[in-house]
Amino acid sequence: MSSAPGESRIRRGHLAILKGNLATEGCVAKITGLKQTSIQGPARVFDSEPAAMAAILARKIKAGDVIVIRYEGPKGGPGMRRCWRPLPRSSAGLGESVGLVTDGRFSGGTWGMVVGHVAPEAYVGGRSHW
Repeated sequence: MSSAPGESRIRRGHLAILKGNLATEGCVAKITGLKQTSIQGPARVFDSEPAAMAAILARKIKAGDVIVIRYEGPKGGPGMRRCWRPLPRSSAGLGESVGLVTDGRFSGGTWGMVVGHVAPEAYVGGRSHW
């Protein structure tokens, strides 16, 4: 996600608060140590973290893909658990070449192009719902 006309970004330390077409109420991007500040590629959409993990481990995710994990927010996910399992994208040789977007939250140990807390979340009809 990058800011474009009609979108906004607030940067504070290691986080950026973004607002745009996917996150009309906002989202949080972890920006510490990013080597690339934007990513464009096909969205690979999953309705759960386990489904995304299965695709990563089966090597169905390729460099340039953006992994979208929806239904993990406060209402859609059970207790809004941390989205840390997709970290093995690095062990699949993908590293920072793949983005991660979720309406859930992410771990403090998460690195690379990561955007979480997308609001409104998919469960309540947010843009990632379609």
